[in-house]
Amino acid sequence: MALDQPAEISNEPKARLRAASGRSTASGLFRYGMTLPTIVALALVVGFPLLFALFVSTHAYDLTEGGIGEFTGWANYAKTLRDDLFLNAARNTAVLAVSVVVIELCVALGLSLLLNRPGLRFRNVYLAILLIPLLISPIAVGMIWRLLLHPELGAINWAMGLVGLPKQEWLSGQNTAMPTIVGVDVWHETSLMIVIILAGLTALPKDPIEAAAVDGATAWQTLRTVTLPLLTPVLVVAVLIRLIAAMKTYDLIYILTRGGPGSATETISYLIWKNAFTSLDMGNAAAASFLLLVVIMILTVIMVRVTRVGSES
Repeated sequence: MALDQPAEISNEPKARLRAASGRSTASGLFRYGMTLPTIVALALVVGFPLLFALFVSTHAYDLTEGGIGEFTGWANYAKTLRDDLFLNAARNTAVLAVSVVVIELCVALGLSLLLNRPGLRFRNVYLAILLIPLLISPIAVGMIWRLLLHPELGAINWAMGLVGLPKQEWLSGQNTAMPTIVGVDVWHETSLMIVIILAGLTALPKDPIEAAAVDGATAWQTLRTVTLPLLTPVLVVAVLIRLIAAMKTYDLIYILTRGGPGSATETISYLIWKNAFTSLDMGNAAAASFLLLVVIMILTVIMVRVTRVGSES
């Protein structure tokens, strides 16, 4: 009996280990069970349409000819890449995206630096006012600016007339339509960059900035040699977020210009909609969608890597 007792004692840790393992397995199964509905919903809402669009992009799918036709492989992609309308839309998309991102970055960085000044009175009031455009839906923004920019009844042309300036065809002029859309987008989306950059500024370590002040650095020298290098990962993320969103711009184009005059403001997203629901050529529309998706995925991977490097540093 005395010899058997150590064996019983030595078995107790094994029993506790098995019990803990069972609880861990049950807990893991419970977590997976709780996330299963979300996974199924994402698979139905995102996965199935994505796979179906990929299927459509490799087939002749024209609704005017009775639906899905024969398998065409990469023919839709080749046709899209050779299409002058797609190349024009890609060029317009690049011009729009780069223009709004550069302007928004400069404006947002300047305003964020002003809002981050120590001792600034009514800081929250200023920030709340600057965030108002971001709270308005893009469709409402488009409708508001369409009224303001009306050539005869718009408030902007009326104000220009008061100071003796000629009226402008803001949305129908070949040389004014795209700059006008850029301006409306900057008005609407700069607030998002302000939020991101201001959050980055408030999270910066104070020691390097205080050390620069002790060394006699001016405000400009501190900004150029200390603040901006520390803020670079945040700026890159802000730029990539806005670049991705700007490349998908559709709603402002639809409300303000419908891609006109001619095709001067057609973006890839608007061209996809027009091919799918005006020309009813689903195959080419799906191919253009995946070409845009590839570019956005590349930018997303870059953003994730920059964010990871910034968090590690």
